[in-house]
Amino acid sequence: MGVSPPRQLPNTKLSHLQQQSSSLQTPHPQHTTTTYHHNPSSSPPPAAMSAPPVDPQAALFYEGKNFTGTQHDYKVGDNISVPHELNDKLLSTNIGSLAKVIGWRDYGSGGGGIFQEWTGAQPDITSLGGLSRFLVSPISSRAISFLFKDATGGKDRQYSLKVDARDVGEALLYSNVDDQYRLVGVMPENGPPVTTAVYIRDELSGVYLAVGSIYFEWNAAEDKVDIVQDGNWPKQLKSEQTGKSAFLITLIDNTPST
Repeated sequence: MGVSPPRQLPNTKLSHLQQQSSSLQTPHPQHTTTTYHHNPSSSPPPAAMSAPPVDPQAALFYEGKNFTGTQHDYKVGDNISVPHELNDKLLSTNIGSLAKVIGWRDYGSGGGGIFQEWTGAQPDITSLGGLSRFLVSPISSRAISFLFKDATGGKDRQYSLKVDARDVGEALLYSNVDDQYRLVGVMPENGPPVTTAVYIRDELSGVYLAVGSIYFEWNAAEDKVDIVQDGNWPKQLKSEQTGKSAFLITLIDNTPST
């Protein structure tokens, strides 16, 4: 949806710092990464630190809470798959005034697709429960999310809804898992319409109920994202808008299309 594809995060070398008598160290000015150390002989550090300066279209991530530890710099347009060595290590972020960060858990992991949106100074982002991937986008962008429910009487997780979204990848939702919305796409403000492939499958029988598409369109008059139900919308589904870009998707018919 107008955002560059994911790139792998390069390994970041820690800056070499000299020990000083103060509780927090200042990085050598020639480095782009920063590591803070606490001197145990001094008094304890404050509970929180002031957020460091950041470019309006950038996002700074830190390997410690309260903007401490090694710093990693990103800009609007970066779509990052967090490498294994940094799993659960990006703990705080400071985001420029013209940007936002959409962070989520991979669909291959537990709680896949659960996401959060961050702006400004965020001294602790651990409530997400594990950051697998994130997108730095313009602050006006919308994170599109689905909650998938089954109204046909099937068992929990009996039906799956797969959405292929460029910025998010393959989003796989299961029916009646919980009440948390999952990320399925991102649309910039006033962005062009986007068509996304969608697949509905009975996980018990392995039968696909339908293969179709979902058409997203920016509604400038109401400042929101709409779903346009054209001829490729699966007849087995009903959509209800529950937020500016959030939708309750309900399976109302489990008869396969012919």
